[in-house]
Amino acid sequence: MKIRMIHSHNKFDTKELIASYSLQGVLLATLIIALWKNEWLWVIGCFVGFSIGFIPPLLHQNIKITLPWSIELLIATVCALNMIGVLLDAYYTIPGFGEITQFFVSVLVAFLAFAIIYILHVYWDGLIMDKYAMAFVVVIGTMASGVILEFIKWFKLFGATQSTVEGVLISLLTSTIAGIITALIGVTLIKRGEFDDITDEMGKQFDDMMKKRKKE
Repeated sequence: MKIRMIHSHNKFDTKELIASYSLQGVLLATLIIALWKNEWLWVIGCFVGFSIGFIPPLLHQNIKITLPWSIELLIATVCALNMIGVLLDAYYTIPGFGEITQFFVSVLVAFLAFAIIYILHVYWDGLIMDKYAMAFVVVIGTMASGVILEFIKWFKLFGATQSTVEGVLISLLTSTIAGIITALIGVTLIKRGEFDDITDEMGKQFDDMMKKRKKE
């Protein structure tokens, strides 16, 4: 049986509130700009985002999805950058804006991957993995996600475009660098015992889910 390190935290942590309100603020700003520019696909996306945020409380928390504040803040940052890039044409008017967005998207993917692998390692006996092996898998996974993102750009989905070989190579390099940096940060946090604080809530939800499945 693996040892699970659980740390208590304040339910109404200031950082969690800031991250949550940041995401809602980005969605609201995106909705206003999308309505102004008649981008109805983005308007629908904003309503879907708001629904995901408000439906669980209406159901008295029968559906409980809690993300770490750091991941929520990363999601808000990525949404804001993509909104600025597409709706305000920053991808075409600001040099390097696409690479900046790609970097944060890759950091988000890498961070999510690291958190999921770590939670499985801690709470599931079916996976035992060294932290350096986790870092390796995260880097490879982030590089693969960069390739998928380039296909998305190639087919001009979600307003993103990619038309040159040099652009593809720069984007892939950006994803690789982001994956390496995130992996190094993840390993450092594990060594310090701080990664447990970040993944604690998600881990407990996963553990409860596994216990319910065993009872069934």
